[in-house]
Amino acid sequence: MSDDWVQAAVEVQKEWKAAFEARDLQRLGDLYAEKTAFYGSTAAFYDTPDGVRTYFTLLPPSYKRCEYAVPNIVRLGPEAMGATGEVMFYREDDGKEVELPFRMTHVLVREKGRWKIATHHASPRPAH
Repeated sequence: MSDDWVQAAVEVQKEWKAAFEARDLQRLGDLYAEKTAFYGSTAAFYDTPDGVRTYFTLLPPSYKRCEYAVPNIVRLGPEAMGATGEVMFYREDDGKEVELPFRMTHVLVREKGRWKIATHHASPRPAH
């Protein structure tokens, strides 16, 4: 896989991390394609950037930060790729930082020259 594709996915992850940690709902929503498929850590499904903003509005403020591992990239076409990897979320619980290991998959599409998240799926990483 081309380093350019990996770098593009990593840049989206950096933007996502910065917006998530700042609780910047506008920036978070802007990272998603006009038509998206979003499954976060709840049972709810969202299919628009406004829906994504709703998800993050409802996310408890105890979720403070995250760290992505470099994703595995699968090129799906000239304007689409799958980026799958691990992310560690950190939540504050009674003044202590708690690690929440997750798996994250993003399907990224190029919309108007910018990589956007068309599909987002997060699930807790199994212990074994």
